[in-house]
Order: sequence, then structure tokens, then C-alpha cells
Amino acid sequence: MVLNTRSSSGVFGIPFRLVGFGFWQAWWMLAMCTDLLLPQRSESGTLFNSFFCITVLTTLGYLAAVGAGRRFGSFGAYRGSCAVAGGLAAAGSLGLFGFKTFFYAGAVAPGFFVGAVPFAVGNALLLIMWGELWSTLATGRVGRSLYASYAFAFVVYFVVVALPSVVAGVVACLLPVVAAAALWACRGEPKRKPSQIDFEIESVSVVRVAVAVVVIGAVHGFVQRFLNVSGIATSATLSSSLVVAGVGMVLLVLYLVLKQPAVEVLSLYTPIVPLFVVGLVLLAVLPSGEAFMGNGLVLLAVYSTDMLVMIASTDIAFRMRRPVALCFGLALFGMRFGTTLASGAVYGLMMTGWLDGATSSVAYLAGVVVVVLVGSVVFTPVDLAKLYKARPLEESGSGAADRCAALAQQCGLTPRETEVLTLLAEGRSAPYIAGELCIAESTTKHHISSIYRKIGVCDRQSLMDVIVRGAAGKGALPAKG
Repeated sequence: MVLNTRSSSGVFGIPFRLVGFGFWQAWWMLAMCTDLLLPQRSESGTLFNSFFCITVLTTLGYLAAVGAGRRFGSFGAYRGSCAVAGGLAAAGSLGLFGFKTFFYAGAVAPGFFVGAVPFAVGNALLLIMWGELWSTLATGRVGRSLYASYAFAFVVYFVVVALPSVVAGVVACLLPVVAAAALWACRGEPKRKPSQIDFEIESVSVVRVAVAVVVIGAVHGFVQRFLNVSGIATSATLSSSLVVAGVGMVLLVLYLVLKQPAVEVLSLYTPIVPLFVVGLVLLAVLPSGEAFMGNGLVLLAVYSTDMLVMIASTDIAFRMRRPVALCFGLALFGMRFGTTLASGAVYGLMMTGWLDGATSSVAYLAGVVVVVLVGSVVFTPVDLAKLYKARPLEESGSGAADRCAALAQQCGLTPRETEVLTLLAEGRSAPYIAGELCIAESTTKHHISSIYRKIGVCDRQSLMDVIVRGAAGKGALPAKG
């Protein structure tokens, strides 16, 4: 059975408590997209400015979390972990805010690191603990919940930046505590039952996955850093970019709500490459006064990538019975490592004169080529689907009904989901199942997506492969002679 059955109320099947993740995202946006906590983000006179230093430290924070995850396992399993993560992030934010307000004299000083280090550690812990939650949720609506969280984050962001500067800074510093409290409140959300054995999935080159996340992170870092240090992205430009990204996020939420895909992670991949390409092309061809349109689409693409990485990596961790900090943390480290390298490269290229307003169009178009190559050659939707496909195996000797019952017990399906699974095993369609069980077709689709998520597959064929062998995991593999 499902480990927990209590779920918060919500809209469109999205529990309100899960939207609390948006407080973390709003805090991150306020820290990285405004001058509330970090002084002079546009400073380009030296590589080691506050923005670059915090980028390096947060990247190292993810790497440290990977090491800690290997040693201690799930962070959320420890008593008081939410309070520690939220407290560190808030204390670090207050330290940065105090340094900027009272001590900043034009250069990074030791006082900066008093706040920056707990900021980076708290950020890594809090984000990975949210990833641990996403990895265990039994609902098939994780994707739309993440998108709704990000959409809510934009609302919080614009509310905070509308406040007086000092008040906005203090509120921004307290958001990690709110995010940690929301995470703690989600502990009773329905969880999928841990698989008793590890999954055997089709192999995808780890090198290709690593290249994809590093390159995407680098494209993002290059665009954002260049727009800031070149003076193209003023505060008004950045605000307008976030409006474009926020509107796009709301539209993507509506898309997921209306489409109700059986496996949301595959639908999350769909808009990423087009958004990157259109955004970079607009940056290349539009005048600087309209750069916000292209930058907004690039930001939306990056946020979509973040959500895809979170869902896919935490799903893999759950299925392979690995610490979320290991899979998710390494993915985060890869993306931020690419961002850090690109930020440093922008400084070097601008200092040597190879990159300026005249050559930026070439750089943006080169980014288009890179993104297209990543999406069509390095890591494609087919590669993503492979991570959710079980290998076809020899048929179990028991009947289909017995195999479905055993699978339901193993994966913690509800009685209604077990009924739907049995009909799926008979080859029935969603409309037929809805009529047979006297339920709405949208409810049937939700049951199917939850079944896919709990078992860990992405399509009907993979589900049938698992049903045929009567178990979900490599423990069901026939012995190799």
C-alpha cells in the first residue's frame, strides 16, 4: 500500500503545500537576479566579484552535498534537518545582506564569505531535500506541481521587489525558512513504496548525460553573465525578462493541466530546445532595448531544464535505490559547473576584446548550434525515455491477474489503481477503463500516470514488459549462465 495517504487540498490536482517549493525558487531569484543580497552584480572589472564568488561557492556546495549524501544517505531522514537547512540559508542571506549594506567597499572581503559559505551550504541542503521529497511522491502530477511552484515563485519575487529596499532584503533573507517550513509540512504527502529490488533499465551513456547538463548550464551562464557585464541587461530589462518567463511558466502549467500526460517528465523535455533556440535568436537579432524578450525565453528554458533535471535525477535515484543527493546533486553540480566556466569565460573574452556588443550576435548564434546539437545528438527525448524503460524479460509462469496483484503489492498501488492495472494488462484503452469502472476519463488518466510513476516506467510497452515478468526490478532477471 502507499506509505502515506494524507494529501493537502489544491487546484488542478496540485497540492498547496507542494507549491511551497516556490519560496525557495523566489529566494534564489531574489539573490541572483537583484542587488538585494549581492552587491554590484554587473561588476566586470575583476573576475572575483561577489556574483562569481557566490556562483563558485554554490557549485562547491552541491559537490559537498554529494559527498555527504554518500556518507549519510537521505538528509530528510534526520531530525531537525529542515530547520538546519532553512536556518543556514537564512543566516547566510542575512550575512550577505549585512555585508552589502554596512561593509561593502567595492571589493569582496573576508566578511563576504561569513555569509556566503552558510548561504551555499544551506542552499544545497534545502534544494536536495526538496528533491528527496519529489523522488518519493506517489502522484503522477509532480511535473505540474513543480511548474506551479515556479509560477508561484514569480509572484513572490515581484511582490518582494515592490517593497522598500531594506524591507525587501529582510523578507528575502527569511524566505528559506518559509521554504523549509513548507517542506516539513509536506512530510505527510502520499509516498510511493520503495521498490524491494533495484530496477534494471536500458543503458544511457553517463558521459553524454554529463556533457548535456554541463553544456546547457554553460549556455545559460554565458548569456546571463554577458548581459550583465556588457550593460545590455539593465534592472528594467531583467525585470521584463522575468515577466516574460513568468507568463511562459503559467502557460506551461496550463498545458500540463489540459494535456494530462501519462508521464510528465517526457513532456517537460519538449519545450526546452525550442525555447533556447528562439530566445538566443531573438537576442542575436533584436536591439538591446528589446533583449528582454529573448532573455525571458532563455530563462524559461533554463527553469524548464532545472525541473526536468530534478524529476529525472530523483526518479533515477528512487528506482536505483541510490541517495538523491548523489544523483540530483551530481546533476546540479554539472549544470552549475558549466555556468561557472561560462561566467569566467565571459570575463576573459571581454578583457581580451574578443567579445563585445559587435560580436555578441555571433556568440548567440553559436549557442543556438550548440543547443541544437545537444538536443538532437547528445541527449535526445529517446535517451530520456530509455531511463524509464524496463528491459523485456521472459514471461512469468503465473496468470496476468496474479502478476498484476503481485506487482500492485510490490509497488504500493491503491485498490483502484490495481483495477486499472489489470484492465491495462488486458489491452484496454483509457476511455474503455473509464466506462468499465464508472469514473471520469481524466481520473483514469491520473490513475494511469500514478501507476507509471509508482512502477517506474514511461509507456504502455514498458508497463507490459514489467507485467509479463511479474515483478519490477532486476531481481526478476533470469540468471545468466
